[in-house]
Amino acid sequence: MKRHLNTSYRLVWNHITGTLVVASELARSRGKRAGVAVALSLAAVTSVPALAADTVVQAGETVSGGTLVNHDNQIVFGTANGMTISTGLEYGPDNEANTGGQWIQNGGTANNTTVTGGGLQRVNTGGSVSDTVISAGGGQSLQGQAVNTTLNGGEQWVHEGGIATGTVINEKGWQAIKSGAVATDTVVNTGAEGGPDAENGDTGQTVYGDAVRTTINKNGRQIVAAEGTANTTVVYAGGDQTVHGHALDTTLNGGYQYVHNGGTASGTVVNSDGWQIIKEGGLADFTTVNQKGKLQVNAGGTATNVTLKQGGALVTSTAATVLGSNRLGNFTVENGKADGVVLESGGRLDVLEGHSAWKTLVDDGGTLAVSAGGKATGVTMTSGGALIADSGATVEGTNASGKFSIDGISGQASGLLLENGGSFTVNAGGQASNTTVGHRGTLMLAAGGSLSGRTQLSKGASMVLNGDVVSTGDIVNAGEIYFDNQTTPDAVLSRAVAKGNAPVTFHKLTTSNLTGQGGTINMRVRLDGSNTSDQLVINGGQATGKTWLAFTNVGNSNLGWQPPDRVSGLWMHRMVPPQKKVRLP
Repeated sequence: MKRHLNTSYRLVWNHITGTLVVASELARSRGKRAGVAVALSLAAVTSVPALAADTVVQAGETVSGGTLVNHDNQIVFGTANGMTISTGLEYGPDNEANTGGQWIQNGGTANNTTVTGGGLQRVNTGGSVSDTVISAGGGQSLQGQAVNTTLNGGEQWVHEGGIATGTVINEKGWQAIKSGAVATDTVVNTGAEGGPDAENGDTGQTVYGDAVRTTINKNGRQIVAAEGTANTTVVYAGGDQTVHGHALDTTLNGGYQYVHNGGTASGTVVNSDGWQIIKEGGLADFTTVNQKGKLQVNAGGTATNVTLKQGGALVTSTAATVLGSNRLGNFTVENGKADGVVLESGGRLDVLEGHSAWKTLVDDGGTLAVSAGGKATGVTMTSGGALIADSGATVEGTNASGKFSIDGISGQASGLLLENGGSFTVNAGGQASNTTVGHRGTLMLAAGGSLSGRTQLSKGASMVLNGDVVSTGDIVNAGEIYFDNQTTPDAVLSRAVAKGNAPVTFHKLTTSNLTGQGGTINMRVRLDGSNTSDQLVINGGQATGKTWLAFTNVGNSNLGWQPPDRVSGLWMHRMVPPQKKVRLP
């Protein structure tokens, strides 16, 4: 900048003529100050010396080192190496009103540039830069080419015609690929810190144009906008890809892909721990799910030409559309009907009210859930599979114990095997006969529900009573029986005491015989003088084996208890301190 007695002039870049002009300091380009700029060609102002900070690097010229600060410009037609840029973003990120910083013109190059907070490197058409490092608060506006840019909290805006190759996006950095722009071989290490599928579009990579061969690492996120396309993306564990536009040939190596309404994903490969989620209105075509991978298709979502390999998981409902093949052949889920579905390794099929499923294989780690009014026939349950239903559903098939059935009209169930997260609810008027509840299985009974035959609770199994229940057969207990679902295992272990004014409805379990195999019956009592509690009634038979009774005080008293000398008769009335158990002989 050259200052005289009563005048102050500055070199300003004219975006129309493509030349530097001399302007009064009272006049600023892009409307920054009012005034009149006296335009001269670059050749005409050679007699007006400029400070080093307002420089032009001519074609064929090479400069090295230096710092741009305080609204200064460097216009590069030649080569600039090792510059530090700390000015240019006075009007904010990616604002066309910005005029300072470093400008790489047609034929110009810049290497090993450092852009700090408030700094701007603008690469115009025909210009190229390499190895730029951009810190937080700095930016690179790209209409030419940029190679090996590193965003350490900084931003890169790739405009129409711009090409960014090998950009690395670190924590809090952001690359925006505008329509008509291309980014290749980008590495994304940020963007997903806000949690899965969070639309925090100011970090990571946002694609309005084209992104090719992107690598998304842990904490990385690529958002493909409606007009954008991402091709050949690899997503690793802890990273994800959000698709509103088009994603082609994505590989999920432990990472996630979310396909939203209007978004499409074609040729996705889901490997171990990878997860593709198709939301309502989303579309996936030619997805391959390998061992330990997962495809989830939500209600209203569509996945076609799916290849589900052995050990791969499908999670969906009869409100979705899924067409493809599995290890048993072709399968379909459409129009409320499912046929030939294989469920394993975390897979799940929800058969909704009024919908149906036919020939479902529920293998190790798979879950079949049938709503009241839903129907599933020809079911094959293997060891490790789970069934979730209530007595309003209709289900029939085979399990490890033989044939089983649930009649949704009569509410009668027979031969159920509940394990691995499986559960069955006996509604009022319903009955479960010869039920086996295995590890992590749950049998729930509403008031008026009943049991018959042999009810076997294995170690790790639970039976929950939500009302008075009668068993006309035998209960064999190696697991846990709870009176009311408000009495959780955690509450029993901690001997939680409910508030004295909390409403409590006590329940009664009546059974012909009780055989204890080291299981526990968790009951509630009031230690406030009312002498009320849940009841266990042995009707006509006997209690044998070893059964623990665990009591939770739901009153507001600290009264103590005398443990009984022996337990006999129809029901337990005298209570024990909360920290102890009584064992039935």
